[in-house]
Amino acid sequence: MNKSFIIFHLDDGKELRGGQRQALYLAEELNNSRHRNIMVCRKNSPLEKASVKKKLEIINLPYFFEWDILSALILKRKIKKILTAENQPKPAILHSHTSHTAALSYLVSLFFKVIRIVHRRVDFTIKKRLSARLKYSTAHKIIALSKAIKKILISGGVDENKISIIPSAANINNTPWNENNFKEYKENSKQKISEKFAIAKEAFWIGSLIALVPHKDPVNFLKAAKIVLAKFPETHFILAGKGELSGKIHNLARELNIQNNFHIIGYQTDSYQILSSLDLFVLPSRQEGLGSVLLEAMNAKLPIVATNAGGITDIIEDKQNGLIAEKENSQELAKAQIKLIENENLRKALAEEGYKRRINFSSEKMAEATFKIYEETIKNT
Repeated sequence: MNKSFIIFHLDDGKELRGGQRQALYLAEELNNSRHRNIMVCRKNSPLEKASVKKKLEIINLPYFFEWDILSALILKRKIKKILTAENQPKPAILHSHTSHTAALSYLVSLFFKVIRIVHRRVDFTIKKRLSARLKYSTAHKIIALSKAIKKILISGGVDENKISIIPSAANINNTPWNENNFKEYKENSKQKISEKFAIAKEAFWIGSLIALVPHKDPVNFLKAAKIVLAKFPETHFILAGKGELSGKIHNLARELNIQNNFHIIGYQTDSYQILSSLDLFVLPSRQEGLGSVLLEAMNAKLPIVATNAGGITDIIEDKQNGLIAEKENSQELAKAQIKLIENENLRKALAEEGYKRRINFSSEKMAEATFKIYEETIKNT
């Protein structure tokens, strides 16, 4: 029996970051229904390996560069072969999860009719108007993660009527713990991280899981840590991630003389083990499409401090399920952390409210909203 829709999820990422995880959540949820989902990714990429584990179909493309006609021709041929074999009367849905793959889906659409859905996950200003017009304005529908991203798209010349906001999601039921053993899991995780990275187990742990790139602003996190340590010298900070700023962060930790309390542990595949070991989570970004890691932190029952960058405030409401600090302001970021170190009741209240609100960002709800866009787009095309 033919499945209702055949959806090709395009992602050229070389790492497994938030955007790739969101694509996996969506494909996995839709795969549980009667729709065929195919991940179109790089060969031997972390996304391919994760897709194999989730038993998703895979197509590999070289993704040489943004306007890669060779990859477009390969994909066009494979799509036609699949549609012919399935005797599929409906057009294929090309769901681009990155900006570069939006260009690729446009190239494929020059050869035959497809439905083009484009995801915009970052709040970067659109500078190349012609490129943006081809990638976004020609798409049937654009999904923005937040109000901030929608505003940037409109300012870049994209028709507001084409844009829908669907926030990122957390797979809230797919955790290594349940309600009964969370405390035990948390204690075990802290023990393992303590032993692995030689971090004092009884200390107060503040952490962040971010790529070490400029828009995530790990320097802001480091400078704020220096201020916090001046008041609470027994605190320990954990920064999990990798990126172009790795060397700079290591050097700055030594310059600030906080290297003994600031642990840069690299990219970690088990994000929940890190999160559950923390006492407080911090997102120090200067630009942020939404901040899907915040959803995982909420799911791990953590109090949160985050900046007001991009779409973060679509998730975190100041003094309700977290504290918000001005972006690129290490003094404010440190002040919010100090406030929570000093106030255990406030930490618990914010964590509990965040845990309640995580349900609003479930992968199931995200998939339902996305599927409605598929249906409406095909109906109106």
